[in-house]
Amino acid sequence: MTLKRAKERARTCTHVIKWIKKNHREWLRSHLSDKSNGYKSLLRLLQRFSHRHGFSRQRPGKLKLKQDVLVSIRDEFAADFHRQYEAYDDCSRYNVDETGIYYEMPPRIIWSIRGGDAKIFAGEKNAYRMTAVLTIRGDGKKLPLMFIIRGKPGGRIATNELPTYPPGHFYAVQEKAWMDSVVWRQYLVDVLEQDIEGPSVVMLDNFEPHVSVSSYKAINDMGCHVCALPPNSTSVYQPLDVGIMAPFKRHMRDIWLDEDDIDDDETEDLESPTATKKRLALINRSILAWGRITDDEICRSFEKVLQQ
Repeated sequence: MTLKRAKERARTCTHVIKWIKKNHREWLRSHLSDKSNGYKSLLRLLQRFSHRHGFSRQRPGKLKLKQDVLVSIRDEFAADFHRQYEAYDDCSRYNVDETGIYYEMPPRIIWSIRGGDAKIFAGEKNAYRMTAVLTIRGDGKKLPLMFIIRGKPGGRIATNELPTYPPGHFYAVQEKAWMDSVVWRQYLVDVLEQDIEGPSVVMLDNFEPHVSVSSYKAINDMGCHVCALPPNSTSVYQPLDVGIMAPFKRHMRDIWLDEDDIDDDETEDLESPTATKKRLALINRSILAWGRITDDEICRSFEKVLQQ
């Protein structure tokens, strides 16, 4: 850990878990066998270990609104929603959002030598990252995932690799693995429109592709209304943020613990065999995690936001 930090390489509990998975898998399985939350238990153990050996935890701070302000915003939003969309039942209420996913979890918190800085090598920040588009419906239904993969649109990944991915979900290639207006249009046609059976309302945050003029028109043409969520407080009025993102990421961590690691090849080539394997592993992990989200969890997330 000390040598890696000297080279400004991020060292996190994730890196230590990778080493344990590779070198002491039987011990790991034994440790997890009687734990109700194996990942959390292992995390606490490694945090204590790292602290004993002279490492401190560091991460950037964030400014958050006070809880009473957030609750007030949520209640006001719920009242406005019911006034405008009272005619729409649970089967006609959708929430869509994107989340970044990583083959290895990003170093939000890293171990740094006590008294040292928290710099990391730039190349480590977004390795094997893609975006997953999640969609839930008020009656508890999950729509298929859409994965946005880093690469050249129309290139080898799009032409040769995408057709080999698991069926039942959808895939797009974008140079930075981000949502943009082109991919958003593809999502609306391939995913959302296929589930719409009548007039509906789609809850979206204020991300530019979601609330652009072209997005409003495309969604209206599907017979739907856009419910644009107020900025900076989606933690209390977006169902996905309120009750789904956290268990989804937790399931992904739990599945990752049981996976065999794919060795790094020390290259940033997106078309290398290692990169191909990691993309497929990340997609499969996400699909498994999404499958573990229950109908009840989805219903409760809508109920909490809309104060039903």
